[in-house]
Amino acid sequence: MLPLLTAALWPASGYARDQLPERILQFGSGMLLRALCVAAVDTANRTGARAGRIVVVQSTTEGAPRARALNAQDGLFTLIERGLSGGAPVERVGLIGAISRALAADDQWNVVRDVAANPAIQVIISNVSEAGFRSDAPFPGRLTDALHARFTRAPDAPPVFVIPTELVPDNGPRLAAMVHDMARKYDNRFRNWLEARVRFCSSLVDRIVTAGQEATLGYGDALLTVTEPYALWAIEADPAELRTVFPIERENVVFAPDITFYRERKLRLLNAVHTATAPLAALAGVRIVREATAHPLLGPFMKRLLFEEIIPATDIPVDDARAFANQVLERFANPWLEHEWRVIATNQEEKFRIRVVPVIVRRPAPGLSLAAAAHLTFTRASFETLGEAARIPEFVTTTERWMAILARDGVEAALRDSVQRPP
Repeated sequence: MLPLLTAALWPASGYARDQLPERILQFGSGMLLRALCVAAVDTANRTGARAGRIVVVQSTTEGAPRARALNAQDGLFTLIERGLSGGAPVERVGLIGAISRALAADDQWNVVRDVAANPAIQVIISNVSEAGFRSDAPFPGRLTDALHARFTRAPDAPPVFVIPTELVPDNGPRLAAMVHDMARKYDNRFRNWLEARVRFCSSLVDRIVTAGQEATLGYGDALLTVTEPYALWAIEADPAELRTVFPIERENVVFAPDITFYRERKLRLLNAVHTATAPLAALAGVRIVREATAHPLLGPFMKRLLFEEIIPATDIPVDDARAFANQVLERFANPWLEHEWRVIATNQEEKFRIRVVPVIVRRPAPGLSLAAAAHLTFTRASFETLGEAARIPEFVTTTERWMAILARDGVEAALRDSVQRPP
């Protein structure tokens, strides 16, 4: 039996975790937050920036075991970075110590309110998935209540920066609108305080993560996190103002007044390809992303979709788009990541609407129509779920033709027809 990961295994060369104050409240404990956001805070702490420690709030039943594991492991987890960078293999293993504790929203909400009211807390991060990022989901109401606790107990506390990381366009203003709408049940003083003391910042996260794999660590880690070398977190804010309270800016953490470029590049050149391909991969019986890159039909389909259909439908400068696209394909081919299409296809209908439909609207093309046909076949959704794209006659006709081919001849026949068709 291996010893369980606890603070006893925190290396002497690490920073003095217990001497750092809790400065960040984080809603969510998933792999992406751990691999990118928590890792960024940890890196800043190691350089002496004193970014602080993170209090994690776990809101979902399925996430409860993660919260328990975080507390059992004294907030520690192992991060393994494996992949290719410019064709060369990269592997790094390290302990991440930026989390102080985890709280369960259902059972410890009063403690969460205490944390939110602490003037030392100046950053709130969230990743509750696209499905949880709605006014009828629990998170916006809980965030509003936590901010009201801060207003009630510490109205003169420093401003707090709320940074959602859900992959939703304009996530900062959208979350602000939900909170301000829910604040109507309180008096005008709270709403005025929100305007003056809370900064809602859009952000964009980009890092591929997968479930923990076998690793020789010398200890047991229930939260082993495996990711790629590439990472980007772009936060839209006044850079000087944000640096004073959240000193994590590095090469892969960007503070900028406008992050539209980063958001569009990632949303269209990575996420749209993932979401467009997931149903085709599922129908073809291909489980892992890297297997799709080597597949004789899916590989060429993704490359053609990316370079010939999606890039021309964006306003991203061509040279930058092609360089990023080549990097995306290298990331997809990462031989160490078990990135499953079934995970990518979670909330497929919502993701397709956000990530792929805008591309179709700008430039209907045969590969995108095939992707839409597979999406409708896979989800059993109606054409109306494609929104504006469903009102483009040429696109509808082509998609219906692909759906007929999928039903009659199967996905491989459709893919073969697609990749052999002249551009």
